[in-house]
Amino acid sequence: MPEKEYEANIKQICELLQSDPTPEVIQGLRDAFEALSKQLRAGPFLEVFETTLSNIPFSALFSLLAAPDNKLIVTVAGVTGLLLKPVTWPMVHQTFEEYIIQGLAHPHPVVKSLVLRQFLKCEEKTDPLCKIGMSMDYLLSDESMSVVRLLLSGNETQRFRVYDVVAAAIGESDSAFEFFRQEGIVDMLVKEGDARDVLVAMNFYELVPTLCESSVPYEYLEAAGVFSDALKQVYKAKNDDSVTSSLMRLSALKLFSRMADAQGISPAKFYERHAIVPELGELVLLPEPGSDLKATAITCVGTIGNNAEALGYLATEKTALAALVTAYNSSFGHLRVECLRAITCIFGYSTTPSGAASQACYELYAQLDEGKFLVGLTKEIMKGFEESCVAGLAVIQKMALHAWGLHEIASYQNIVNFLLMRDSARVKTAQQWQFAVVESIVKAPAAKSEFDDDTYARLARYVREGPYFVAATAQVALESS
Repeated sequence: MPEKEYEANIKQICELLQSDPTPEVIQGLRDAFEALSKQLRAGPFLEVFETTLSNIPFSALFSLLAAPDNKLIVTVAGVTGLLLKPVTWPMVHQTFEEYIIQGLAHPHPVVKSLVLRQFLKCEEKTDPLCKIGMSMDYLLSDESMSVVRLLLSGNETQRFRVYDVVAAAIGESDSAFEFFRQEGIVDMLVKEGDARDVLVAMNFYELVPTLCESSVPYEYLEAAGVFSDALKQVYKAKNDDSVTSSLMRLSALKLFSRMADAQGISPAKFYERHAIVPELGELVLLPEPGSDLKATAITCVGTIGNNAEALGYLATEKTALAALVTAYNSSFGHLRVECLRAITCIFGYSTTPSGAASQACYELYAQLDEGKFLVGLTKEIMKGFEESCVAGLAVIQKMALHAWGLHEIASYQNIVNFLLMRDSARVKTAQQWQFAVVESIVKAPAAKSEFDDDTYARLARYVREGPYFVAATAQVALESS
């Protein structure tokens, strides 16, 4: 069997680790670890993970964190972080306690941040056997907090590494929020939202929904005016077309859309309090088809509608969904794909949709393309353009989760015929989505009653055969006379 690329790379690292640390060797290690980082991310993770640690133990990685080269330290810290992801807190604590202490005292902020992130591995929510107090005690200890304060005095990159850790800790425990509030760190984070540097303010907006895993930090941020200030950024950009204002508006829109899934709030009450939904409706109807703002607004409507309670609010409020219908009916090309992706999010708000939210999806469906949505969508899919084909199939897969959607699919023979027709020339992604649609249909409780016996049997056989099945073709042997 030929050697895989990551295996050759790991072999090279092992050889370099046996060499004297010349500038050439250091550069070689940099390049090899950067490649390994990409290989771990690209996967298959478990395979690369096991091969790496079978040849390069954690002790060797920790030793490299003391290398006389900052770029190598950053690269190795990144790889170490990836390799530590599957490692539980008890194992980190029992096996690497010595390195934890050394890491907190390390001069490089990347290494300090790597250690701080390990303290958050113990999640009592998902593992009742885990003693979260142990890892939190490490994080909230005087020694760790001295590291936190040191990093917070640095540049924005260092600060936001710490804020990521703080936000994750707050998500685990209201007591952690109270601790960081008393330490002044929460206020320090909130002030980042007023920074003159637009990238700093945008990074803050990115963190806000993560902080709102319970009502305690949400109410604190609400009282601090974070959400009202974000809404002002949206309004301000109407009369200020500067790049800074435009970027802040886009960031604020994404913040509001992501709040639909924040655990510490009622989405309906949140959107009633902060009138972002009517603004989204206006932006979806912008006349410029190539506008990033218009596309972002469409995406935000889909993100909000992916939450059942928030979808109920959208259905009652009406303007944003009506705008989405108008945008879809008049769109083409990339913008139509964006609309389809938003519709997929809305139809896919649950794997077992029912009740008022499912009815809201049906009402949206009935308005699209003047009631001929599935007919037009099938034509779009059959054109074979990858982006629109995949987007269209994704919508149909979510439709199949709804009782009304399954009925609509079963009632339109053209889409059923298309789904049953394999074509190996289609791009792999389209074949995967085609299979996902058929699989969802077959799994639906009402599938046998919606389809005739022959059609259902063909659909079930499609699933058994998998997404890439190619029927054998008969070959006739000709004898030469």
